[in-house]
Parts: sequence; C-alpha cells; structure tokens
Amino acid sequence: MAKRLKLPARTVIARDVVRSGNTSSASVPLALSALLESGEAKSGDLALLLGYGAGLTFAGQVVVLP
Repeated sequence: MAKRLKLPARTVIARDVVRSGNTSSASVPLALSALLESGEAKSGDLALLLGYGAGLTFAGQVVVLP
C-alpha cells in the first residue's frame, strides 16, 4: 500500500501483526498504541489508518495523532 500511494521512505508502517496476530477490529488501535509507545510515531503526526474485516469490509481515515 505504501508503494502504491508513493509514500516517502521515511513513512512509519506498523508491523505488529507479527507480534499480535490478526486481532480483527482491535488491530488498528493496537498498532497505533505500539507505534506511540515505541516513539516511532509522536503526538501531532499524521496517520493513515486502514482496517478491513469480514465480508471484505474496509475503512480508512487520516488523523492527527493525539
């Protein structure tokens, strides 16, 4: 997705699925929390949040991190 959107190389991508597995609807907030706790993302940064679920449902939004 990052390549397709032509995001810059400095873009942080959550890769916590390796640690936490597929947690369904909790995946987005868990990944965001991990990035904030690790310092990879900080308050005021822009974040593109994408999630998908059963039945090929999906959603996305751009937010300013708290």
